[in-house]
Amino acid sequence: MVAELEPRGVTTFARERVFVLPLTAAIMLVLGLLLAGVYSATDEHGLHRVFQRRSLSGWAVENGQVSDVQYNISSSGPFPGWYYGVPMIIGTALMICVVYWSLHRIAAAPRPPSADLFDLDRSLRSLATTFVMAASSSALAFQIAGLGIITGIVLRSSHTDPVPTIDSSLPPGTIAVEPGHSLALTLILVSILVGITAVVLLVKAVTISTNLQSLARTISNPNHEPAR
Repeated sequence: MVAELEPRGVTTFARERVFVLPLTAAIMLVLGLLLAGVYSATDEHGLHRVFQRRSLSGWAVENGQVSDVQYNISSSGPFPGWYYGVPMIIGTALMICVVYWSLHRIAAAPRPPSADLFDLDRSLRSLATTFVMAASSSALAFQIAGLGIITGIVLRSSHTDPVPTIDSSLPPGTIAVEPGHSLALTLILVSILVGITAVVLLVKAVTISTNLQSLARTISNPNHEPAR
């Protein structure tokens, strides 16, 4: 038996940048949900899952001129307010706990009995750590992408003002309200890129999982030859 005195923590078997991405993603997700919750409004059931906006309710035409334009407040949804946001925040917190527990288990597992297997064991733990972070980053990125696209669509429609026409038989035209309209489009585009990143991370996690299984079989093989 060989004892190892080197301390091992949850960040021992991967570079710091591996942990930065999921941590940043978790913070962005929680902040986005909190911000959406603050700007959400209640629907007819009293649930915070809509976004209120100004809408055109009617107008009059006198002597070929638009007059007596009336607006009211309407709602757009589904919007990720507190109704959806609170469960997602709780789920994100639970995911962080599961990730930390997984990393702790990887680091705390006993070393192989033979020192010749230490290099392979370290590679196995490094791959396992990277897998956990890639998989959790992918899950968080998918949530951010979905949240961003849904929010962007609602905000885009909410930052479009109707314009009454002289011919009251025609539907009103619309104009974009800036900068909200452009920011909503930017949010949608960025969310699509985040979604693509989530797919890339998922593929990476699957690839690492395959390598993990191969390396685990190598370590567990009783006929393994010691490294020279």
